[in-house]
Amino acid sequence: MSISLEKPKWLVRGALALVAGAAFVASAAMPARAGMIGPGNALFGSYDSEPTKPLATTSTDPLDPAIPVGDSILRLINPVGNANFGLGTVVNQCAMIYVFDNDEEMGECCGCPISPTRLQTYSFQKDLLSNWGLSGGVAGGDGIVVVRSALINNRNCLSFAFPFAQAPGCNGGCDPTVGYSVNGPLLGSITEAEQVDGTTNILETPLFNNASGDLTNDHYLISQCSAQLGNDSGTGICNCPNVD
Repeated sequence: MSISLEKPKWLVRGALALVAGAAFVASAAMPARAGMIGPGNALFGSYDSEPTKPLATTSTDPLDPAIPVGDSILRLINPVGNANFGLGTVVNQCAMIYVFDNDEEMGECCGCPISPTRLQTYSFQKDLLSNWGLSGGVAGGDGIVVVRSALINNRNCLSFAFPFAQAPGCNGGCDPTVGYSVNGPLLGSITEAEQVDGTTNILETPLFNNASGDLTNDHYLISQCSAQLGNDSGTGICNCPNVD
């Protein structure tokens, strides 16, 4: 699969970002694989998001965010580590997120920090599809989301391709475009609201757990994300809600 972009300058910038990402993968991701902890390092799920569907809400609980019909909600929980500074060091875990359409093309990616025992909720329409990077792509329909749990890999979010610049897609030290050491498991599910004959129902499906994942797929995710964000257009970057 490849990404077609209109601006010629992307070829240069994307290539620089891709080379930088590949070099970091070779130095960081491959050796770290021997120390991976499982299960739950590699999570996969399918979404079905249709912005044209009626945006009827489904929740009557004011503490529970309502889900628009047609949207999908990704929920991630970090079950690793200590969440109380009074009991020791609090270390965030990264959720490296890669979103694909039903043509197997990556349209958005980002890295999001999640503190221990934290629930992080992502709307596909608002956070994972609204900044689609593929030319002519539709921010809707169905597809696949891939989540890799990882250690913080770029603490200051500096760009490896453009010195002194902010690395696109990097939040809280979580950079999805360069190599990383995978960490303990993340827990997750995708919730969808479906309306059939005027009746709204909620369906929550756990993410598929691929244990420690596949090395070839790891390299592909990082390299494709690096190329996707290397066009310096600001598109293709998903959003991390409630980042501390």
